[in-house]
Amino acid sequence: MKKIQFKKSYAYGLSILIFQLYFNNNIIAQDKIEGVYNSKKRTFESTNKNYEVKDFREDFANFKLNNLYGVIDTNGKVICPPKYEEIGPFMNGVARVAVRDDWKNLYGYIDKSGKEVVPAKYENADDFYYRSMRFTDLLIVGNENKYAVYEPSGKCILPMEYSNIGNFRAGRATILKEGKWGYINKKGDITIPLIYDHASDFGINSAIVKKADKWGTIDTMGQVVIPIQYEAEIRYAGEMGLTKLNGNYGFIDRKGNTILPFNYESVGFFREELAHAVLNNKHGFINIKAEVVIPFEYDWAGNFNNGFVNVKKDGLWGHINKKGEVVTPFEYEQTGDFNNGFANVKKNGKSGRVDTTGKLIIPCLYDGMEGIYKEGLMLVTKNDQNGRKKGFVDIKGNEIVPCIYDEVKGFSEQLAAVKNDNGWGFINTNGKEVIPCQFLEVSKFENGKAGVRLKNESFYIDKTGKRVNE
Repeated sequence: MKKIQFKKSYAYGLSILIFQLYFNNNIIAQDKIEGVYNSKKRTFESTNKNYEVKDFREDFANFKLNNLYGVIDTNGKVICPPKYEEIGPFMNGVARVAVRDDWKNLYGYIDKSGKEVVPAKYENADDFYYRSMRFTDLLIVGNENKYAVYEPSGKCILPMEYSNIGNFRAGRATILKEGKWGYINKKGDITIPLIYDHASDFGINSAIVKKADKWGTIDTMGQVVIPIQYEAEIRYAGEMGLTKLNGNYGFIDRKGNTILPFNYESVGFFREELAHAVLNNKHGFINIKAEVVIPFEYDWAGNFNNGFVNVKKDGLWGHINKKGEVVTPFEYEQTGDFNNGFANVKKNGKSGRVDTTGKLIIPCLYDGMEGIYKEGLMLVTKNDQNGRKKGFVDIKGNEIVPCIYDEVKGFSEQLAAVKNDNGWGFINTNGKEVIPCQFLEVSKFENGKAGVRLKNESFYIDKTGKRVNE
């Protein structure tokens, strides 16, 4: 009896399987999906819920069936049957597609008729984003760090021999083969031969190139614009190009004219109308006319920021202004940049703060300063035999909260969570402990309440420390 039942069950299951295969194959074989296209929303509502139709782009939409993707038009006509793991948006008549190969996807492209113009056999192929960045109709594909170029028609115009194919700028893109760089145009023609050791993307009409350890520029036809004679890569900021010649640094324009002589061991870009330069191992500042504004007499210098700069002289640090006048005296082991009118300084291993007149606003008493004021107070720290202790000073340097707390969470709603040996509590902006330190954990105040934990109980308190409901 059991044997007969088994045969009946097996026959029933087989018939169901055959029906499902027939049903699915018929769905896949359909050349149209019934439904309604909404031209305003650019959506398609399928009457068959087996189809998951995406939004339209360029009058085409992807649809999903049995975890594979195909393409339909606005009439529901199946342009491409569901056979791909991925289908990207159409651009310039083609879309990237992917098929699964063991553990990875392989990519190619289809056109708007659903034809696979570039076979899906490549590990790398530009998606919609990278295609838009290249500014070309050409299709870049690759395997094992080698790249080829196709036309949208499917014609291969550059074989898979190139280690790099760049983005198009001024109608040219860099290509790299066997360590040498050149350029192609938007038709895939090699317009500038692969003879350079390095080549940059084109700017407006020129590109920076390197050959035999020398740098210069060429135009889009490969003609030399700036002689290939410089010892460092030409780095432009606007019309000024910083480079090196005969062992020294200077500036040239985009035609190769020298606009700042090659006299300096080092020179930076102009900031606040002055450039930091080094001459005879001393630091100073020059203007655009190469005039010395601040003499070369410093052991080190930063860059101007808000009209001031850190400088070092005879082993000590200070600040000078754009006239070269000393603002902060040379008596500190370290100075920082000015921000909102103040700069951190360090003396005898301790941190303090000066204003733009050089006046010491916060004395050098602290082992750390947060640097940010909140509720008019800034977190400071001091080290003692029991570790690092924290407190607060105001903008004038007055110590409002002594450095007696182990941890501080900062001010929120005029109260700051602080911790000592007894636990967590809260202080106000005057430094008064308004809620005693007794809690195991606390959160910051929000909407007048803070979460706390006392022993094994968690609850909320108000700003007086009274227990309240959530």
